[in-house]
Amino acid sequence: MAHRTAGVGFRVLVCAPFGRDASSVVDLLAKEGYAAEAVQDLADAAARLGEDDIGALLLTEEALMSNTAALTAALDGQARWSDVPIVLLAAPRSNAASWPKETVRLHLPDSATNVVVLERPLGVISLVSAVASALKARQKQFEIRDHLEEQRRAAAALDAQVKERTCELQRALERLQTEVAERARAEDQLRQAQKMEAVGQLTGGIAHDFNNMLTGVMGSLDIIRRRIASQRLDDIDRFMDAATASAQRAANLTQRLLAFSRRQSLDPQPIDANALVRSLAELLKRTIGETIALDLDLADDLPLLVADANQLENAIINLAINARDAMPDGGALTVATRTAQRSLSDDDAEPAGFVTIAISDTGVGMDEATSKQVFDPFFTTKSIGQGTGLGLSMVYGFANQSGGKVELRSAPGEGTSVVIYLPEGAAADVVSPAPIREKDASFQGSGETVLVVEDEAAVRQLMREILQELGYETIEAADGREAIPILSSRRRLDLMISDVGLPGMNGRQLAEHARSLRPTLPILFVTGYAERAASRKEFLGENMSMVTKPFTLAIVAQKVHEMLSGAARRAG
Repeated sequence: MAHRTAGVGFRVLVCAPFGRDASSVVDLLAKEGYAAEAVQDLADAAARLGEDDIGALLLTEEALMSNTAALTAALDGQARWSDVPIVLLAAPRSNAASWPKETVRLHLPDSATNVVVLERPLGVISLVSAVASALKARQKQFEIRDHLEEQRRAAAALDAQVKERTCELQRALERLQTEVAERARAEDQLRQAQKMEAVGQLTGGIAHDFNNMLTGVMGSLDIIRRRIASQRLDDIDRFMDAATASAQRAANLTQRLLAFSRRQSLDPQPIDANALVRSLAELLKRTIGETIALDLDLADDLPLLVADANQLENAIINLAINARDAMPDGGALTVATRTAQRSLSDDDAEPAGFVTIAISDTGVGMDEATSKQVFDPFFTTKSIGQGTGLGLSMVYGFANQSGGKVELRSAPGEGTSVVIYLPEGAAADVVSPAPIREKDASFQGSGETVLVVEDEAAVRQLMREILQELGYETIEAADGREAIPILSSRRRLDLMISDVGLPGMNGRQLAEHARSLRPTLPILFVTGYAERAASRKEFLGENMSMVTKPFTLAIVAQKVHEMLSGAARRAG
């Protein structure tokens, strides 16, 4: 149906089936300027209601005496905006005063809601006024229709725009996803390139140092073999010491690698930081040389910190060596202790308590670009062979593995300050490990039986020789599968020494099985690297201990002696 514009003239349908009522009303309205048209009955009127120029329906009460079904259907089928005005002319009544108009409405369908009832006889003015009001109301309805249509078109246009914009956004999202994927691939390639660069730096630094160390070991052993073959034993100790020193340097380098990767085996204990720094003072003075002054700035009432004392000492010494190298013409090195409250990351809701150890120098300092790289693995400002680039990386890994962090402040010509944050510990007795003594008769065994579980044949043989040298009986097993029958037997076992990284059942699992069979059996773990053993406090159970590879005879002697003595005390 074509839409008409509001304001165009309407026609009035007149339904008056008796006499000349219809023609009289049509003529009267025509004289007043209104277009009107007579229809034969309600069915004819109902058929015309849907036309766009029908403004009102004027009908007599008598017209409602016929079937109103067609009118009902037409009114029910109107659009939501449409409500055709009806002017109903009621039949004359003898007692008009007591006659309610509502009774006439009862003849109309329920959907006829816009109705004006006029009583006959009536004057021209009343009739014309009612028709004018009806047409005015109809005009408003068409204006509403046109407004709704405009809204519909606007909504359709907006919907089309939204769909178009959605398509544009979808295309933009697809482009973004493609760019993100390409960026991720580029970042992967960059990381791979950085890894290869790191490998190159590793080759230049660590491989050079390892080759030097291996040369010291292999060369010394070759000379020892020749001296023994020729019975020249007078100077053999010197070459043995050289081989041992080179091997120890290699062991220290692997510890640095593990420290950077945060996988070194730590034994965190409460530590008095001031006491530890004071105990290192003489060593630090010898390390930095006479041209550099050492100043200790130690805070009063410093709480204990929790860390591995040996690794903390190594970290301080490493930082002192770096500071020394940054002051070739001399200067001052300050070691300061303080307390701090801070959050290690944005995710930490509450700041925690830390003890800080700051190592500051008056050296050449670093620019911002260098400062950002100093904690990267294998990064070094020294020439090839002069450094591995693991000193600060080791400190960084140790601090993070210990629950702390490291901060570095430096500027060219203004020196460098490295601050180690380590968590505060509860007030407790500081644990001081017993010193390792190279020769002590009290560490000799008395025929106790030790089960050695080690998958590496050379290490297993070395452990057997060391233990037998110390006066112990040994039983060997290459893995947990071989060890379990021995543990299940009635053989005497005073101690089990097990590698952590065994194939199949690992050392910790074997220990649990051993405890189920022999609840009081002491267990000593040996590890070169094991992720789960990185924190001894969490890894070890009651009557368990650990030593790290490589180890010396003295270390094994003392640790075995301590564990067997402790077992004897508990048994007594």
